[in-house]
Amino acid sequence: MKLKKWAMAASLVMWLPIFVTSCNTDDTPVKGSAVVRINAAALYEKLGITDLVGGKLSQGEMTVTDSVLVYDQKGQLVARLGTESSQLQTVSIGLEDLPVGTYTLVAWQTTSDGPWADPFWWLTGADALATARIVQNYPSSISGFRAIGMSSVAVTVGGEPAVVEADIKPMGSVLDLSVDGLTEKSDYSYVRLSVQGDNAAVDGFYLDPARSGEDRWVFSGSRKESGLPLAGVLESSGDNKVFTLLHGENKDFTLIGTHKSTKEKESLIDAALTLEAGTVATFYYNLERASFQPPYFGPTAGFAAWKADRDAGKLVSDPCIQWGVNLEAVHEHVVKHQLWWNYYIKDLEEVEGHGWGLWYSVAKNLYEYYSFEDQNGNNLLNAICICMDPDVPREVPFVHLVRQGYEFKGVISYPDRPEEICPVFLSPDGKIEVLICDYYDGCWEIFYQPTDPEDLPRIIPAVG
Repeated sequence: MKLKKWAMAASLVMWLPIFVTSCNTDDTPVKGSAVVRINAAALYEKLGITDLVGGKLSQGEMTVTDSVLVYDQKGQLVARLGTESSQLQTVSIGLEDLPVGTYTLVAWQTTSDGPWADPFWWLTGADALATARIVQNYPSSISGFRAIGMSSVAVTVGGEPAVVEADIKPMGSVLDLSVDGLTEKSDYSYVRLSVQGDNAAVDGFYLDPARSGEDRWVFSGSRKESGLPLAGVLESSGDNKVFTLLHGENKDFTLIGTHKSTKEKESLIDAALTLEAGTVATFYYNLERASFQPPYFGPTAGFAAWKADRDAGKLVSDPCIQWGVNLEAVHEHVVKHQLWWNYYIKDLEEVEGHGWGLWYSVAKNLYEYYSFEDQNGNNLLNAICICMDPDVPREVPFVHLVRQGYEFKGVISYPDRPEEICPVFLSPDGKIEVLICDYYDGCWEIFYQPTDPEDLPRIIPAVG
């Protein structure tokens, strides 16, 4: 029991910076001082979680901890201080009795549950700047209010007290996972978002300002496996705001649902996104619209407008209709408008009478198909939105085209296919023709093409 108590005390000393050390190994007069000012609210404002953290503070569930480490020109620790506060305010930390000289000040901020709780973040290797790092104490997902940030600056201490404004910058990003349709009637009891690939688990970071890129991060030695859970939601919650140190280009994510009856796990959808430190992103998925609406995976600032369009019945499909452009331009358009994307068929394939085509999967059963003049992807001829789910309401494509600004003109049929009667729309300038075509199995497509003058006389005008 004594050994356990000692171990807990040691962890607290390593984490809570409430003491000062000062080293003076020669006869240099001790005359230097500095004041470090930290706006404790700034970190949470940048991550959009001021209300979340403020609520925890007001309820007395935690405090904000600001810490300062001071290193000399040899990179050795000479002072360590900190302060705790129960409000999001500007705090000042005084550094006294430092030998005159130039120092590197490293400040970092997070939250604490109290002096007797195990810390979530662990400071280790602090005696030298080259080895100082902060890592997770638990192999788990990180709640949003556990966000952590740091600042580093060089300062010269001399006769007049130096005043340093520490700009605490987030060391990760906030991700808001939100799932609609996770109710008593759904097939799933739990839905989680996992990150795939090597080095999926980033457990910490080095404090040395000389480090950058991959050299900045501490990768877990015990959690390098694929499928690291990042966040999850239950029926009772529906959303979960988490903080993650994971960032980099085109990380692969999988949304996984746990079946209520079998307890088996099913991959619902894959997505790719680049998360940048200091950003706020949203992953939104609607189980009830999975067939024709993919998740939103992008900046939180754009989510409200996106969801308003979807709730009003607008399809996520927004195909490229810049006739004559090449495959590269089409691909750039799809990536920009979908925020995430997936190839259905990776190579152009020839379709008789329709040139060379390429498929994109933009939802579980919704695709975009583009036809080009040749196998090199030159000269876009037409674009098609194809739904392969007969359960998707028939009014969806009609509502979608009206919201896109197209005008319903009537129906059309062709001499060689008189049994096929397709509603036809035109753009306001009359240059783009759009048909809604049904398949024999109840599926449908929206066919976009430059207006064909031969089609205009075949249109049977709408009545009323």
